[in-house]
Amino acid sequence: MDMENDTGIMQKLRSLFVPQIPPALEGGRVQLLRGDTTSAAHSADEDEIRKSFNFTYGQPLVQFVSQNLVDGENEENICPAVTRVGVVFGMEAESPGAHNVIAGIFDALKAHNNKSILFGFVGGTEGLCSQNALVVTDDMLKSYRNQGGSDLLEQSSEKIHDFQHMEEARRSCITLKLDGLVFVGGCSTNTDAARLAEYFKSRKCQTTVVGVPVTLEGDLKNEFVETDVGFDTVCKFSSQLIGNICLDALSAGKYYFFIRLMGKEASHVALECSFQSHPNLVILGEEVATSNMTLSQVTNRICDAVQARADKGKYHGVIVLSEGLIENIVDTQLLIQEIKGLLKEGISTQKCPSLLSPWAAALLKSLPLLIQKQLLEEMETEGLNYLSNIETEKLLAKLVEEELGKRKEAGTYTAKKLDSVCHFLGYRSRGALPSNFDCNYAFTLGQLAFFLVMHSLNGYMATVTNLSQPVSKWRCGAVPFTAMLTVDKRPKDCNAVIPGELAIHSEKVNLKGKPIRLLLQNAEKRLMDDVYISSGPIQYQGPGSDSRIMTVSIEAED
Repeated sequence: MDMENDTGIMQKLRSLFVPQIPPALEGGRVQLLRGDTTSAAHSADEDEIRKSFNFTYGQPLVQFVSQNLVDGENEENICPAVTRVGVVFGMEAESPGAHNVIAGIFDALKAHNNKSILFGFVGGTEGLCSQNALVVTDDMLKSYRNQGGSDLLEQSSEKIHDFQHMEEARRSCITLKLDGLVFVGGCSTNTDAARLAEYFKSRKCQTTVVGVPVTLEGDLKNEFVETDVGFDTVCKFSSQLIGNICLDALSAGKYYFFIRLMGKEASHVALECSFQSHPNLVILGEEVATSNMTLSQVTNRICDAVQARADKGKYHGVIVLSEGLIENIVDTQLLIQEIKGLLKEGISTQKCPSLLSPWAAALLKSLPLLIQKQLLEEMETEGLNYLSNIETEKLLAKLVEEELGKRKEAGTYTAKKLDSVCHFLGYRSRGALPSNFDCNYAFTLGQLAFFLVMHSLNGYMATVTNLSQPVSKWRCGAVPFTAMLTVDKRPKDCNAVIPGELAIHSEKVNLKGKPIRLLLQNAEKRLMDDVYISSGPIQYQGPGSDSRIMTVSIEAED
């Protein structure tokens, strides 16, 4: 046995997996069908979008279908021009399957003309602006096909902020003679792509700018985009861990597990995992925000659940929370806004508490010291990423323990003291080997991105729909960025892309959708009956290997 081998057996096997593509892309030749002209997602934003995106607004939806060869024509005498394409990994590109977007572009590029070149910008937008690019080769790509992470090119650490960055990007594209530039990422990344597409068009730059939806949080979601690359893998990976924890809780019979899942802006991961693993209780940020729940009310909701189970002789349980929950609780949200405001004014973390309003200072002081420190220090150093470092699960576990103690003293709770175990299932999943779904989806989107460039469809995002069905029934198309832009109306201090500006914004969980209705319908049974599901590891062949995202399938039935 070779103990020095640098590649694991599963990595090798996965690198040999050949992604499936929809019939529309088979044979490498497609026909473009133009549909209806698009307008703004919200009619109230139309004038502003039209003004800011004068050159790219109002383009039609497009669909790709298979194109048959004309009689007498064969592949040998078709010789498309050499094409040069660049690819950029955005801030959200560290998602399982992202590398397959590159593989899809590369294979389509080379199939049309083997002399065509794919450039990868190292370090995302920084690499784009500084012209730090490498030429992607087949040998280089071999070890990255169907693999997790984004380490081939590395992701961006910042957005394209201003005209200087856009001009630097334009010069890079001119220097490298790029026919197309593909942005891979989520809401922020594709917002950058939308702005760059408009800027390039206004400057008569010939480079076509297109986007691909890749973000493990699954929040780039709308009437055109059903889900994002990476979401399926992350949910399956996390659900396996939650299922294991559920069985551990059931076996020990004495612990409550508080599990926080990724999802700063939206709770799609928590919702999907709740369907795949059946925890006793799931608390979504959107639900809390809509109900204007305070920290005390969230705490009491959990306590009521614990007490109801204790009355039935059950002293264990599993509670799932979304990462962005603390910003959706009404009083902690206001506290965070005050702290952010003071930090922006240059006030030190040491002085912040004394300058808070009386109620905010009292709330901060009531929180565990660990959480106080995280609220002050993490926001100062981590920017928009601070939510990952605020341990909401530990906060709620502590508050629930204290509240149950008060109830016990009052004689309304007679069970033993709560024993809690806390987990944050965050970054563990980002480098997971992607599921077959994500491999196929990412590769298909990469191929579509190439065809968008071939047809000079500047300002479009590649889309695949009918994803609840087998790959053979997937439908391929593209949507203009401008059809997804909205003006964010949230307060300036909230955790948004840039509040008040035009952007492709995170889509919240639809509380009126069928997945939520089903969740509520089964909530009491899951709370009391321990109907846990142990999904096991992600399957790559055989039964279960082609399973679909449950919430996407449920939404397709609505």
